[in-house]
Amino acid sequence: MDSKIPIHEFEQPREFSRPDSLSVPFEIARIDDLSEMGKPSGPHRHTYYEIFWFLDGGGMHYVDFEGYPFLPNTFFFITPGQIHYPEITKAPTGYVILFTEDFLSMSRLEHDFLRGFDFFHRIDHVPTLHLNDEAAQPFNTMCAQMHKEYNGDAFGRLVVLQSLLQNFLVQIQRHYAASAKPVEPRTGDMLVQQFIRLIDLHFVEKQEVQDYAALLGVTAGHLTDMTREVLGISASQLIHQRLIVEAKRLFVHSGQTVAQISNQLKFADPSYFARFFKRESGYSPTQFKEHYREKYLLHRSP
Repeated sequence: MDSKIPIHEFEQPREFSRPDSLSVPFEIARIDDLSEMGKPSGPHRHTYYEIFWFLDGGGMHYVDFEGYPFLPNTFFFITPGQIHYPEITKAPTGYVILFTEDFLSMSRLEHDFLRGFDFFHRIDHVPTLHLNDEAAQPFNTMCAQMHKEYNGDAFGRLVVLQSLLQNFLVQIQRHYAASAKPVEPRTGDMLVQQFIRLIDLHFVEKQEVQDYAALLGVTAGHLTDMTREVLGISASQLIHQRLIVEAKRLFVHSGQTVAQISNQLKFADPSYFARFFKRESGYSPTQFKEHYREKYLLHRSP
């Protein structure tokens, strides 16, 4: 059995047929018609964004080692690079939407438009959102509109799909933000959010607080103070959290040795990396692999 984690690239299944259209990295399908898109087997990651909108069904969805139940009127948000897989106990209904950043960058949006959404690109984000029936209804309508537009051949389909997706994401963000526990605005919120985004981009090659402080134009002490104020942890802990998430992904799915993973994550000494991993996760690398790898690989196809 190959233990290396599959990485799913976007494969455009069709070309838009109108002269004003392009072959673009976007797709929407009904979940009960997943054969349209190829049903993934076992844990995997993507190079694209994926949103599931479940109207009904049963089971669990595992995203980076955390399990979340399938509930009616529930979103799941998968950011590129995250590992996930479903355990289905009751056939689900709903929609799945796939797209890349390039799809939205074709329109006249700010280049970091997607990073304004809390349900993507956040170390501390919860990748799910549950809505009541009343709040869910507009999203059912929006998904049906996108699905119809995607499968049609009307003039200007690319522009309409981009607009529909943008509105869809904005409406999700409004509900996602409203569902979060309200807090008083803090002066460091914006700085820490920028810090989190930079960590996600540079956590392998930049592992010191001062590296990020320099990018943000502040001192390392100020960055640590603001991170403690906003998140209750130090700036270095935030960097370590991201490294641990990636290390866990690699231990469970890559088949690499401790030394290889240590090298991939730019640790000079595998022994120090093993001690770092145990200190931060509570497990030695061997304990972690024994505890999680069997559990995850049981769901892989031979």
